[in-house]
Amino acid sequence: MLQKNNNSVHNLDPEILTLTVGELDSNCYLVSCPETQETIIIDPGDDGSFISEKILELKLKPLCVVFTHGHFDHVLGSLELRLNFDLPIFLHKNDDFLIKNAQKSAIYWLKKHEVAPVPSEVSFINEGKILKFGDCQLEVIETPGHTPGSISLVSKGTNPIIFTGDTLFQNSVGRTDFKYSKPLELEKSLQKLFKYPKETICYPGHGEPTTIGAEL
Repeated sequence: MLQKNNNSVHNLDPEILTLTVGELDSNCYLVSCPETQETIIIDPGDDGSFISEKILELKLKPLCVVFTHGHFDHVLGSLELRLNFDLPIFLHKNDDFLIKNAQKSAIYWLKKHEVAPVPSEVSFINEGKILKFGDCQLEVIETPGHTPGSISLVSKGTNPIIFTGDTLFQNSVGRTDFKYSKPLELEKSLQKLFKYPKETICYPGHGEPTTIGAEL
């Protein structure tokens, strides 16, 4: 499933199901190979039960969970998904400190007494790593700034697609008012994304999809 970059392989475009979950309306993406139904779960928000139901309803074959970054509203559903499907979890190592504090942060910001923890066993991914699912592939690109370990995921199919997490939104960009955020790094990350074709569809961590051309 996890491979080094190989641009000579012909890949299919994935099927994408958007599930908006949690009190902060985070976008969870079920990204599936249309031929095999093998699926990568991007940012499971905080509703692992609902996501699990959808996976079973659609008869998908989940392979892993990937966090675009470590904020609690993108990761809290991962424990239930791991328990239900025994899935590996991937994120960038620079956001490991955030998932370690995700439960505590959620309790504070959401004013809840109980919040599920994030599994402690995770695997780190970085620039250029390939996630293969059936005849589809996603490539990891590092897009720090909003958080130190923010990543985006680029589809290696025919049509340009990027899952941008909280780096780039429709008519907006990621917050940089956290103590660990770096505005200059975010600007570099945005310029990195803006090098992709204008027709590239961007699926953000919140809100509606956009294109690179619309955000230039």
